[in-house]
Amino acid sequence: MILPYVKVEIAKGIATVEQKKAVIRGMTDVLVKELGRNPEYIFVVIDEIDTDNWGRKGLSLSELWQQSQTKAGEGRQDP
Repeated sequence: MILPYVKVEIAKGIATVEQKKAVIRGMTDVLVKELGRNPEYIFVVIDEIDTDNWGRKGLSLSELWQQSQTKAGEGRQDP
């Protein structure tokens, strides 16, 4: 028997416990509905990656988010 295994990788700290529970339920529901699998044998793993260990455009997510916050702050004008 082949057991469905779903791995979801997200940046650490972006999802609440409730959101992660919803993802697990949703992934399970899709495999039950679309593939007719028994939910008893569906495994869903959410792997939270530290933002210092995940990058794009040559920068870590920590750096990219810091740049984004800095740019957002520059656009504000104090009264």
